Amino acid sequence: MNLAIAVESKQHPKNQNDYRVWYLEIDGCGQVVGVGAKSKQEMVENLFENYRKSGKSNWRAFQKGAESSTPVEIFDFCSMNMHENTHFGNLPSLNEFQNVLDTLQSRLEFRSIA
Repeated sequence: MNLAIAVESKQHPKNQNDYRVWYLEIDGCGQVVGVGAKSKQEMVENLFENYRKSGKSNWRAFQKGAESSTPVEIFDFCSMNMHENTHFGNLPSLNEFQNVLDTLQSRLEFRSIA
């Protein structure tokens, strides 16, 4: 399973449709086994692949102010940009998520390289 934890939007107004979602890879025992980032296009492709294999989404999103995560579905990508998207417009930004990690004194740092 993949748990979306933060969103990173493009700064240029023409690229508002492009964003990356940062996520945790979680194994069957609930342990975090990886951290990654996928573009909107990569997420849609991954969702379709999982629907073909298992008939369901392997993505969940943990939105700001929520007490539990919710499934990410294909129809969530019908919007024009991340702020209209039912999940990713409510995810913390990469900076907000880093502030949470700093508060927890986790000694992990998330930042975009490219």
